[in-house]
Amino acid sequence: MPVIRVITAVNLNKSGLVQYVRWGLADTDTNLWKVMPEQSHVIHVLEALKYGEDVWTVIADGERVVAGPRVHAVKLKPGLKTIAMMPVDGAEQGLELSQLQQF
Repeated sequence: MPVIRVITAVNLNKSGLVQYVRWGLADTDTNLWKVMPEQSHVIHVLEALKYGEDVWTVIADGERVVAGPRVHAVKLKPGLKTIAMMPVDGAEQGLELSQLQQF
């Protein structure tokens, strides 16, 4: 019963960087939430990534919700990190976190 962290929505600051996420824990065997998504500061995502946890996204596609790419930490400058979607193999253009639902 693999349980993974999943980001469902983001909140961007004035600079366009992710400041908050809405995320939860999902059971990949049942595709049900173990812990419903709730708002959290992006620093908590960075901490999860630092400790080796996988963090994934889901993307609204019309009426459907589809699995999105994993996220990873990105160093912008010394002392400043954010998160970004990992490139998908074979995709011409990568997806951006700004394409997720926003709150």
